[in-house]
Amino acid sequence: LQTMLGVRFGRGFGAACVLLACLSGAQALTFNVDPAKEECLFEDVSAGTKVSGSFQVSTGGFLDIDVKVTGPDERTIYSVSKETEGRFTFIGAETGTFRFCFGNFMSTVTPKTVSFVLVVGEGTPASQIAKAEHISPLERSIMDLSAALSQVQAEQEYMRMRERAHRNTSESTNARVLWWSVAEALALVAVSVFQVFYLRRFFETKHRV
Repeated sequence: LQTMLGVRFGRGFGAACVLLACLSGAQALTFNVDPAKEECLFEDVSAGTKVSGSFQVSTGGFLDIDVKVTGPDERTIYSVSKETEGRFTFIGAETGTFRFCFGNFMSTVTPKTVSFVLVVGEGTPASQIAKAEHISPLERSIMDLSAALSQVQAEQEYMRMRERAHRNTSESTNARVLWWSVAEALALVAVSVFQVFYLRRFFETKHRV
């Protein structure tokens, strides 16, 4: 009985270790990029690690931003210009610090609000954790489940960014419609008052003649 319990505990502990090793770190950030400025984020990544990211501009100007991802060797991995949103995925070719930069050089007066989600270490290869013959079907299932959960987490963060951007757009549109309605009402009142005074003055002048 003790031997069986020891085997079960060992398998359970091994499965837990595999799950912890497979879990990836997801980071969600929202920050402002001032006009004609660039904001850069840095992340240490090991060679062979999968890195996924997504970004979206929620407020500011035409909702566009320049994005550039650079590796430790200063090689450009991903680069786009004047984009509202986007995604990227790559495998770190070497260990080092990767740079994620967001540039707002196209704007001179309007800051941009950027939401950024970064997932590092997604889908760690099983060969880096244990040999194939040492992985039980349960541990393999846990690894697959961990990878699926990481993907779901990344999708949830991405959908939160889109929902936030759409909410900001809707609120901005509603505010503009409100102020336009107020301006129309004030213009109508002004025209009505002008017409009343104009007609009154017209009849007074005609009466004098």
